[in-house]
Amino acid sequence: MTSVNNRPEILTKLGVGSGLDTTSLIEALVNAETEGVKESLDNKETEYKAQISAFSTIKNNLKVFNDNLEIIQQNNSLGYAGSSSDKTVATFTVNGNQASQSVNSSLTVSSLAAAHTLTGPALSSPGTTVGARQISISFGTWTADPTQGGGQSHSSNGMSTITVNPTSTTTLTQLRDMINSAATDSNSDGEQDVMATILYDGSNYMLSLKSQFGVANEMKVTDNHASSPVYAYDTSDGAQLTQRVAGTNASFSVDGISMTRPSNSIDDLYSGMTLDLLSTSDSAVTIKSEVDLASARTAITDFVTTYNDVMKSLQSYRESDPTDDERNGLLAGDSLLRSIMNEMRLSSATPINGYEGGPYYLSNLGVKTMRDGSLSFADPDMLDRQFKNNAESLRSFFKDQIISDSTDIIPLRYSIADTKPGSYAVSVSSGTATVGGVSTTASGSTYTVASGDPNGMALTINSSNTSGTVHYGRSFITLLQEKLDTFLKFNGLIYSKVESANQRLSELAQKQENLDDRIAALYSRYETQYSAMESAIAGLNETSSLLENAFKRND
Repeated sequence: MTSVNNRPEILTKLGVGSGLDTTSLIEALVNAETEGVKESLDNKETEYKAQISAFSTIKNNLKVFNDNLEIIQQNNSLGYAGSSSDKTVATFTVNGNQASQSVNSSLTVSSLAAAHTLTGPALSSPGTTVGARQISISFGTWTADPTQGGGQSHSSNGMSTITVNPTSTTTLTQLRDMINSAATDSNSDGEQDVMATILYDGSNYMLSLKSQFGVANEMKVTDNHASSPVYAYDTSDGAQLTQRVAGTNASFSVDGISMTRPSNSIDDLYSGMTLDLLSTSDSAVTIKSEVDLASARTAITDFVTTYNDVMKSLQSYRESDPTDDERNGLLAGDSLLRSIMNEMRLSSATPINGYEGGPYYLSNLGVKTMRDGSLSFADPDMLDRQFKNNAESLRSFFKDQIISDSTDIIPLRYSIADTKPGSYAVSVSSGTATVGGVSTTASGSTYTVASGDPNGMALTINSSNTSGTVHYGRSFITLLQEKLDTFLKFNGLIYSKVESANQRLSELAQKQENLDDRIAALYSRYETQYSAMESAIAGLNETSSLLENAFKRND
């Protein structure tokens, strides 16, 4: 509000006739007309700023909570811990895909898996043209190196053939990019069938082709250039490409049993465990998987502590005192705060589906909800008992999963937005498949669901007649994070709340500006009125003084 001390000099001249404190009188009149509006604007400004501050703090606390959930999810061992007596030879870890088991085995690594690697001719620059030709790359097994005489053959492994057609102006760089662009992921393992790169040996540049690991993924490369095929690795076109590394399988033994795998990362040896081979060994290495619930207990304890801290903070903003409004929390009665707290509380009682033997609840792990809404992990022994009875209950807290109980049924993907967590019976008859009773669409061996609860799920089914169950679960932590995301994300509920408060502050600023203009106008009007009054009184006083002097002279 405009202060009287800032008014024009005319105020200092008021009251000279009447003797009244017109300055104070005018200020009192203006305040009487505007004080209520000013107080309302000030109160609303304080309210909106408090909302912004409070929700900014709440958002930060929820984000810290969410980050802690991520750490808890990533750092747990799901009740088992893997170990290796020589980590330079191999590592043995929990992979999180399905329930683990106790292991105590002897490992000897004879050879590592390698990817078939070929290089092309040496060129002076990546910008050198490669010439017009058609290059095709297929994958499979060579009976022998095609450079070692005749009689060799290449058996396809069924992966898609890659074909590119460089022109007379295509450079080495462009050829690399063409191959990578055309490359596919035939087995849906997240890796291209072939990766093209350009190597520089210090003097020249050359194209490098590397397939996936394993002897069954070796490349056959044809080059149809009529006169000078130079990008061929074939018995008919010749082997102008140089083999740098032959495709090989890993060879190892476990407890005296000889085995091979096309990869050095092996996740099908023991259920729920991944064995990563790093080097060959002259002597046996011990790999173990032992029950270790200490990390799980710590993780759950950390969760309960953080959860309670967040809820306590939220409650401090919501508390109300029916006898004293001034003691109410900053957000007492706020619907968004109430919604956040309700969602947090509901999460502790939400069933977790999609895990064998479920649904599971937080209470299955020994976590109880107290009368005040806080959580308590007062019975850690219950976690031990539950884990020994069914390890999936612990998994349901930490890890998402999509697994199958049949080796013929391989889950490929699901839709976060559409696929409902659950256990789905899969039935295949004469190449026609249903998932959870819902019909699928087939494309080769891939079956996709486009409706119902399993909508968005895709499976590879390697049998025309089989059955099994696919379990798709979203963990307690994931479900809670999804709820938090509705509040935390950009354009989420908290963001919208703060933006709304900022918008109202802007509107208040405009109203305050309008009020200042009104106050200025009121001061101007009253100043004019009282100035006229003082002038009139001064004139009357002057007349009175003249008459008085005249009477005195006559006397």
